[in-house]
Amino acid sequence: MKIAIHTDNLERLREAVGGDSACIRFGSEFCEHLLPGQDGLKEAYDRVQSAGKEFVYVTPRLSNAGIDKVGKQLAFLNKKGRIRVVFNDLGTLNMLRRFPNLRPQLGRLLLRVPARSPFAERIAREGFAMGRERNAGDSLSRGSAVAKEWYAALFSYTSLSYSPTIEFFKSYGVRNVDVDCLPRTFVQFDALMKRDLELSVYLHLVPVMVTRKCHLARFLEEAKPEECSKPCLEDSLIIKSELAGVQLLLQGNAVLAVVQPADKDLEGLKEIDVAEVVVVHSKKKGRAS
Repeated sequence: MKIAIHTDNLERLREAVGGDSACIRFGSEFCEHLLPGQDGLKEAYDRVQSAGKEFVYVTPRLSNAGIDKVGKQLAFLNKKGRIRVVFNDLGTLNMLRRFPNLRPQLGRLLLRVPARSPFAERIAREGFAMGRERNAGDSLSRGSAVAKEWYAALFSYTSLSYSPTIEFFKSYGVRNVDVDCLPRTFVQFDALMKRDLELSVYLHLVPVMVTRKCHLARFLEEAKPEECSKPCLEDSLIIKSELAGVQLLLQGNAVLAVVQPADKDLEGLKEIDVAEVVVVHSKKKGRAS
């Protein structure tokens, strides 16, 4: 199991290449306005190559303008040899068919994962749909063994539990998949690997919601996304709900749950023999909203 460091800007990439990781992921997973320019992409690739590490390019959900920009970047990377490209947009996946040297890797945003809900653990533990009490005689009444079993199963599944979904992506040459470090989903990992899929597991940060509009920029009254000062590179907002008992991070256009894997979870990943674990390299400060 190798370790990959993911960063979305050159300053942190320059720091990351000096570490012990075998792989450096570069690029924006969530926001197209953080995509590097062509010169920035070239510098990132050259620095990673010079350090003797694997370079992986990460791309987000895209508009038409973003598709045009990424298309030029893919053409550049295709000339460099075999490179993994993480796609979070089906348009990117379609473009990748034109570049035989690039290996498409399914990004997290194209997966449906019920366990990402910040309420998942509470629902699965208590065995009832929050805010909707059922009749005492109902087999899914609060706290019943049947309900707990049903919800535990629900939160173990992802959209890749559906075979036609796997076959669709494999028809485009996908053999690598990004997933979250959510222990309830670990029971599905072995089945995925038996379908010839290699898994990269993101530690610590789980995307709960991603939007096209940047909520952080809106909070700071930045009206034009194209002229964004990119505050998300240095700052994030902490979203707290005492009533719901959750704390989330707002980073740009993404709302993230902070997950701290237990030692037994990391050991479980080793036993499952996943291909890669991914750590996000960030210096973002958090402040309460």
